[in-house]
Amino acid sequence: MRIVIVEDEEKIRNSIVRFIHKVSDAYQVVGECENGDVGLGTIRRLKPDLIITDIRMPVMNGIEMLEKLKEGGGSPPRTIILSGYSDFEYARKALQFGTVIEYLLKPVTADDLKQALLRAEAECSSSYIDGRSPDREDWIKQLLAEAEWDWDHVPPSIKPWLADDAAVDGYTASVYLGKEYEQSATEVKERLRSALKQEPSVQEVVMENFPEHSEIMIYLQRTPFSASYRPNVLWEHLHAQLRSLSLDDLVVTWAHVPQFRQLKEAFLEARAIRKWSLVQNCRCYNREFIEKLPDKPFAYPAQKEWSIKEAVSNRDQEKLIQQADCFVSQCMSEAVDPQDVIDAGIRLVSAMLHVAGAVLGEALGPGEIYHRLSLVQTPNELRCVLRETVDRIGAAFDRTPSSYSLVINKCLKIIKDRYHSGITLEALAHSLHITPEYLSSLFQKELGISFTAFLKDTRITRAKQLLIGSGLKTFEVAERVGYSDAKYFSRVFKEMTGTTPGEFQRLHR
Repeated sequence: MRIVIVEDEEKIRNSIVRFIHKVSDAYQVVGECENGDVGLGTIRRLKPDLIITDIRMPVMNGIEMLEKLKEGGGSPPRTIILSGYSDFEYARKALQFGTVIEYLLKPVTADDLKQALLRAEAECSSSYIDGRSPDREDWIKQLLAEAEWDWDHVPPSIKPWLADDAAVDGYTASVYLGKEYEQSATEVKERLRSALKQEPSVQEVVMENFPEHSEIMIYLQRTPFSASYRPNVLWEHLHAQLRSLSLDDLVVTWAHVPQFRQLKEAFLEARAIRKWSLVQNCRCYNREFIEKLPDKPFAYPAQKEWSIKEAVSNRDQEKLIQQADCFVSQCMSEAVDPQDVIDAGIRLVSAMLHVAGAVLGEALGPGEIYHRLSLVQTPNELRCVLRETVDRIGAAFDRTPSSYSLVINKCLKIIKDRYHSGITLEALAHSLHITPEYLSSLFQKELGISFTAFLKDTRITRAKQLLIGSGLKTFEVAERVGYSDAKYFSRVFKEMTGTTPGEFQRLHR
């Protein structure tokens, strides 16, 4: 029996510890705390079988500690209260928790403490019969959370289930909720419990939340001699009960638990196969389903990547979003290994950022995108990361100063529409009814460069887009951006980019 002692008087605390060790080797003091606040954290972390606590303590008293343990629908472990004569009303209040099995008056006698410990041990042991108490649920979660469990601390009534020859014929499942875990976990558990109560083939159900993994763990055992029990039908039925909640990332994966001591291994298997939702868009399955998938090589959709790069170079946000979605759908339909889909997503993002950086003339680093792609579990999560990449590229293209004068804004629009024609500073100034000298000074003042330099930059930027996103030859690109002499265009292009148009095209296609 694992015990936590919460007592502010060190001498009393130490004497209780020494006495407990003398009573039985089966009793282990796993935590000693000087007030209820420390005790609260220790109890939540260690999940002991028994609490021995004083009532009046600094910072947080014993009653407050028990009340906080009960918050959220939980239940404190069995508790022995230590009380002075004047604390009798507090002790009566503590008994209302339902888990306080004894209160002892100070000074505590050895015989009183021994009898209380024996009673606590008897109640803890009986609580494991049938496996339906909160104590067992806590123990199951501890079994799943810890790297390994200590056989000496396993309750005697549970040890038979862990024997090598003990068969339980159970099942475990991971119900993954993704980003919607926080707001939907409670309702999902209620629906699952309600559905499982209607299943005559199910004898026992345990559910635990794992918020760090955005999932709910289910462990169930079937009714003995239940010939109608078909696990795949059951899990698909439970998945169907949750569809009306419209959870974008909902995935249910499950595994058989032939022996109770294999529960953790089975649950980790159910969690590990979740990424297979990225292939065939499946949402409810086990390893057997995966093993039946055909073994075929995955062909990266290079043509789709080409269309996406073309959309990037043309700054076509709508087409970029559409083609990225098509890319994901094609990968999912043709791949049989989720890692192929993830690798394809990383390769696509790299290509998109590379082309966008080439067009902008500045590198766009991936940041955390690659890492996030490596962690995606569902098709929706993959699409969300790609959509964020698209939005990031779009934002980079849209970054232009908004403080230009009306004259310069008009100039920018005219240049954008007519950069490919023989536009000159004089003609532009004449159309705006100002002198060329004044317009030239405005360019230098507001843009920091001359009209000629701005026009050249606009033409070369558009040339980059055409070289990447079209099959045009160099002389054709030169004509499209306003250069009648292809050799002169090549010289200007190399001055501004460091490469010839041909080299640039080979590098970025």
